[in-house]
Amino acid sequence: MRRLIVTGANGTGKSFVAARMSAARSEIPLVSFDAIKLTSNWQQRSRSEVDRDLSQLVATDAWILEGGPSLLPLALPRADAVVWLDPPELVRTWRLIARPWRNIGKTRRELPAGNSDWPLQQYRFAARSLKNGSRLRRSISTCLESATNQCIWHCRNQHDIETALHDWQASD
Repeated sequence: MRRLIVTGANGTGKSFVAARMSAARSEIPLVSFDAIKLTSNWQQRSRSEVDRDLSQLVATDAWILEGGPSLLPLALPRADAVVWLDPPELVRTWRLIARPWRNIGKTRRELPAGNSDWPLQQYRFAARSLKNGSRLRRSISTCLESATNQCIWHCRNQHDIETALHDWQASD
């Protein structure tokens, strides 16, 4: 396995888990989908630019790609494995509440420069994300149902994540 997707809704821990997967197999580059789709000040690039750059990335031989479900239609056919992070809503809510305060005024490492966290802005985004949680979960589930040869780890808790990490590391 050399092509891994780490996906889930906002606040599921995608960046954290992807960094752990990357540390376990440091020869495989880690790419954040946010770095592909965002410019600065939370502005999104055009869909055609995003699709072009994502297609170029997934055409390569090795990657760990971290991001939400919108990357799945282009990336899933080329992936060897998927980690679907799906913790309980209470865990996700807590993370979305705490994140802007941990990173206030800073750009998280998975984001391009110029995308700083500010609580008011992030809380509006978090509220939309939580409201759409079941839709995002259905979207991921539907995409993964079409997976044919990919190893799928559906991670609802820390034990599931540790199992996926162990299996990913052993697949070297």
